[in-house]
Amino acid sequence: MNHPASLEEFVKHASKLQGDQKTLYVTQSDYTPEEIIVSDEDTAGGVNMQMIRLLASSDMDAVYWEEPFYDSGELEQVTIQLDSLKSFTRKVIPLEEMERMKSRFGTEPDAIQGEREPS
Repeated sequence: MNHPASLEEFVKHASKLQGDQKTLYVTQSDYTPEEIIVSDEDTAGGVNMQMIRLLASSDMDAVYWEEPFYDSGELEQVTIQLDSLKSFTRKVIPLEEMERMKSRFGTEPDAIQGEREPS
């Protein structure tokens, strides 16, 4: 399974997936890092960081991407880029199910807490 570093690469890889039963799985959840990622007084307090996780799969292969975001504008940009994947059935799933799906396609369950797998 591919694990691209950017949303643009994710969409590119997903659009090239071969096979049938193409599905785009989506999970959005709160994310609280163990350490502060950005220590900037402008970002302190207030808004919780969210994490979006995307898994595009077919019966032959899959591609996974995850990214933190802070506001609805960033999420809207994700949605706009995903519009090109019209041939995929879309399913919103809980985080636990996303972890099971990742394992099924060969990605370790806690990738969010560790390093990204090489592409």
